Amino acid sequence: MRSISIIFAVLAANMLVVSATVQWKDSISRFSTDLLRKKHRNQQTEKFSTIMNRLKPALAKDPTENPLYVELPMDHFSADNTDTISCRYFVQEAYYKPGGPVIFHDIGEASIGPYAKGLVDEDEFSVAIAKRFNGLLILFEHRFYGKSAPVTSTSRSLGTASRRQLSEFFKYHTIEQALEDVVYFAKNFTYDLEEYPTQVLTPDKTPWIWIGVSYSGARGAWIAKRNPGLFKATLASSAPVQLKVNFWEYFTAIEDALAIKNKNCSADLSAAARWLSDAWENRDSSLVDQLIDAVYERDWEESLEQYEADSDEIWDIRKDYLQDAAWTPFSDFQYYGVNGGTLGAFCDIMETMYSSRGDPDGVFETQTLSRAVTAYAKAVAAISPYSYTSRRQQSQRKEKRQLNTGSGSLDDRLDDYSWLWQVCTEFGAFQVANTSRPENLLPSFINVQSSIDSCISTFGESEQVSKAGPNVDPINEKYQGWYVQLSNTMWTNGEFDPWKALSIDSEEEDAPTNDTATTDIPQCGKTFPEGTQLRYVIKDGYHGSEFSEDVVTNSPGDLDGLDPTNTIRSLTATRTRTKTALTGTPVVDATNAQNLWFDAMSSWLPCTTLQFNLDGSLPETTTSAPFSSRTPFQTGGSDEAAQTSGSSDNINDKENAAPSLAIPSLMIPFFGSIFAFLAGIRVLV
Repeated sequence: MRSISIIFAVLAANMLVVSATVQWKDSISRFSTDLLRKKHRNQQTEKFSTIMNRLKPALAKDPTENPLYVELPMDHFSADNTDTISCRYFVQEAYYKPGGPVIFHDIGEASIGPYAKGLVDEDEFSVAIAKRFNGLLILFEHRFYGKSAPVTSTSRSLGTASRRQLSEFFKYHTIEQALEDVVYFAKNFTYDLEEYPTQVLTPDKTPWIWIGVSYSGARGAWIAKRNPGLFKATLASSAPVQLKVNFWEYFTAIEDALAIKNKNCSADLSAAARWLSDAWENRDSSLVDQLIDAVYERDWEESLEQYEADSDEIWDIRKDYLQDAAWTPFSDFQYYGVNGGTLGAFCDIMETMYSSRGDPDGVFETQTLSRAVTAYAKAVAAISPYSYTSRRQQSQRKEKRQLNTGSGSLDDRLDDYSWLWQVCTEFGAFQVANTSRPENLLPSFINVQSSIDSCISTFGESEQVSKAGPNVDPINEKYQGWYVQLSNTMWTNGEFDPWKALSIDSEEEDAPTNDTATTDIPQCGKTFPEGTQLRYVIKDGYHGSEFSEDVVTNSPGDLDGLDPTNTIRSLTATRTRTKTALTGTPVVDATNAQNLWFDAMSSWLPCTTLQFNLDGSLPETTTSAPFSSRTPFQTGGSDEAAQTSGSSDNINDKENAAPSLAIPSLMIPFFGSIFAFLAGIRVLV
């Protein structure tokens, strides 16, 4: 799991669009160019901006103008369904030499279009891997993201589709179908190399390497468990392999970071959450309306004219605005932390409202409630991309974009709907309040039930979307969650990455307590004693830090300065979080993670001992109790088909119909009008 959030807008009849945060804002779904960008601060304007990495087209072939497409079975697990789905990919062949691996860079829940720009940047991590190991680099697009979806009346206009139409369109958008896409793709992959025309590039002849971050990192781990040997090595970066519905633990990393040098801001954010909770529960609109008016201005004022001040309708609208306000400080924390992102700027504005140095006890403790709320509102208005001024600019850009979009194109909100579907059906991870904790940072109305209600209101009830919430158990049980042990796999996490709480490096109370991390690289196909795996926690790191930092031009195997006592910690029964001083950007220790991966690849690439398994069934477990903290999930056999049959509209022809891919027979055994828009930190351009 870049990034980062899903924002939800409610549009009732005769109501203007209201941006509202659903509980999984700042979720795994990510602004697709962030991994290819570096964060810089403009000292003159004191504003944050992102600058795309420099491109070096003279040093590498530029594949960005030549997207390829592969036709895949829509339903891999039913021979009766002959529908197909067309998935996009890019190939960087500039560094390939015979004997080199295929580097499969799985992007996950985002369009690969913006990422393709990085394929000619030799400082990018994936490109550096290909260059160092003479590899062929593939950038692969997950089904139902970017351009990899059927072009139907539903997908052209998701906002006007009915709930039934949305559920029918997305019903084959599942974790297992998407994993089988990769197996099918790899098993049948060919590519025309002009310089080396006789190369056989399928995984049985050429080693394939998986690299992925976040959801795509978890996908790498799942497929390593599901299809052992298909990939000779797997980098599972920031991989949330333990799925859960109530993911309040997302905020523990934020709490830890704030506790270092921002205790006053932490106290104020908790106080603001309590005040928002009380105001909502008691329907106290006095300061709430002032906050909303200060941030959202015209939209809010026009809403007030349509409904009575204390009606249910206007309080629903208030809640939408308040959710957005409550989420604003944390919108990009998982990538930039406190000092490098919006949270630090938010704290600076709020804490210095009445004192240039700020008060150590915070504004809610030292000022009247009215003055404290004013400071909070000022910070929200300054930071929120959904405040009145920026939303007006976004609306203008959206109108311009729509004029340039043909009527036959996929809706440009496809990625957001697609990830929301996955969250609502299988992935879960609702980032919600936990009001039982004094450190809680969100108001009480951001909770699991409201998240489920949002899912139902968008997609309706069906076999996959239920009032019971996302069904996370099948994936946890099949792939063993954070108890999974894999050979030829390297796990990385950022020290301050909120998603670490769902990874095998989790420090939460219900996580395994007797597992051990090591930087010793095991032999190919071997694992350490039970509970020990190749893992690296990046000091001062965040979500996918080794991907977002440029690769230092040193040699593979250079691990000078690697200090496992600082970066690798054995997990014990006493779960004490380490709180070290943040160093900001860049994350220096990411270089050590990169080099450790280079060393692991050097060890694992020559491997010839892994047995291939392409049918999706899982091997028998070798032990019934690998951990002592609790009974591990049991490993089952191959999944039975659980999808209902159905068809979608025909897929439009693609300009490049992937002549590089051999296609065997397809007979292989196997929000409506109220949804205005979804966005994350994604800036609408």
